[in-house]
Amino acid sequence: MYTTLTKPAMKPTTKELAVFKENSAQWAQERLADVSTVIIDTETTGLPSKDPDTEICQLAITDVKGRPLFSMLIKPNKPMSEEVIGIHGITNEQVQYQPIFAQVAKTIAFVLQDKHVVCWNSDFDVKLLWSLFKKYKQELPKISGASCAMDRYSEWVGEWNEKKQGFKWQRLPALSGMPAHDAFADCLSTIKAIEMMASGFDASEVTEDEIDINF
Repeated sequence: MYTTLTKPAMKPTTKELAVFKENSAQWAQERLADVSTVIIDTETTGLPSKDPDTEICQLAITDVKGRPLFSMLIKPNKPMSEEVIGIHGITNEQVQYQPIFAQVAKTIAFVLQDKHVVCWNSDFDVKLLWSLFKKYKQELPKISGASCAMDRYSEWVGEWNEKKQGFKWQRLPALSGMPAHDAFADCLSTIKAIEMMASGFDASEVTEDEIDINF
């Protein structure tokens, strides 16, 4: 059974790294076996740290088999910059006639009801999604739990960052076979990374092309 391990204060020994790797594998196996697990990914209008008014312009939710439960473009509250468009390729014209967040919030909450939410970077995706529910005065989804695949994958890889004295955050490997910076494609890549941790995926198939964790 997966347990939350105390973060090491210094570089772990080989034996300690093996414990973290096994624990991450256990987490992955449990998430894949739990029918309540859903994967979420977003594309956004920016970074909340730089723009507090950041919104979601694409949201995808899948089950652990990669079946879409919700996947659509969302019209943000203001036009996106050329810099942002250059990252995810979603144009202002593409979202112009899409619903705004408040119009789909209840559907999203319904899909997430009693689900365990997994994101590659949950500190980014879940926090932003929840902030939009609050911004538009919508009732928050009643989920059963949430966890971060990047945290578990970083512990599974075991690469140590001396500067921050912790495991180095790993970027999402491009495993979906689809273009990066698409919310649905990134959900599929997240599932493949989880399968890899659970030893259900061939690690030799990982490409050098990696998806940036931002947006």
